Amino acid sequence: MAGGCQSPSCPSWEGAPRDFTTFPTIVDRPSFTQLYAISDVHGGYDRLVALLVQAGLIGGAPAQPAEVAWTGGDATLVVTGDLIDKGDRSVEVIELLRALELAATDGGGHVVVTLGNHEAEFLADPYNSKADAFDGELATAGLDPCIVATTDPRGTWLRSRPFGARIGGWFFAHAGDTHGLSLGDLTASLEDGLRAHDFADATIIGADSILEARAWWEASVGRARAEADALDVAHLVFGHTPDALGPRGAIAVGEAGVLFRIDVGMSPAVDDSAGALLAIVHDGLDDVATELRPDGGTRALWRGPSR
Repeated sequence: MAGGCQSPSCPSWEGAPRDFTTFPTIVDRPSFTQLYAISDVHGGYDRLVALLVQAGLIGGAPAQPAEVAWTGGDATLVVTGDLIDKGDRSVEVIELLRALELAATDGGGHVVVTLGNHEAEFLADPYNSKADAFDGELATAGLDPCIVATTDPRGTWLRSRPFGARIGGWFFAHAGDTHGLSLGDLTASLEDGLRAHDFADATIIGADSILEARAWWEASVGRARAEADALDVAHLVFGHTPDALGPRGAIAVGEAGVLFRIDVGMSPAVDDSAGALLAIVHDGLDDVATELRPDGGTRALWRGPSR
């Protein structure tokens, strides 16, 4: 497998094949106690920290991103990609989430960071047209985008991220379209794509891929429900399209609770909102989904039986 970036702008680099047992393309966890999700941080470091503090997942703003302390107990946090670009603190976002992943594991919880199209496109070509802000941030920090995309610890961490996560009856992916595949078939398709073309494969950054597709549920009546059924979940949670299913700036729900769009334009460079977390708890019978904002405000989104 060609493990490095596929851009002619960067020197070729052959990396070791990905260990899919240690770093699966799809994370699968059968249950949760408390579940949180956020998407499209896009360099909005301060807003990310404020949300995590408000949710009780971290103990306060760390002096340095790597010093973040997990206080979420056995909760699970899913971040559905697009950590980078647009905003100007993408490196700090990556460093905080890398550290939080380890801290959560040590504290009995889980942090699952899935890839967005911006990360995958950067790994395929660090000088792609969407990466100007991130490349500029790297240059200011004295970092070479080609090195970051290949051998730098931040890049190798990004390379090992999954493309989606099934947590109980909820499936999370950046754009959400899984083309009606079962979890096993989706996993195999992504593994084959990485082996064949690294992050430049069409299954990863193609126009109708799991990271890039838009409004895919509109293609046919019942498509969203069919895709959820194929994955054996009740809900599909995605970011990527901030105006999908409802007004920008707030989490939106569609298809009778099958679809949840959690991109709320939280980056200061977008500024649709100061951010929001999707918070899900199981009350014994039902899963209850709520929007949590950084000022402590909440909004009920959905309640229904667990799958």
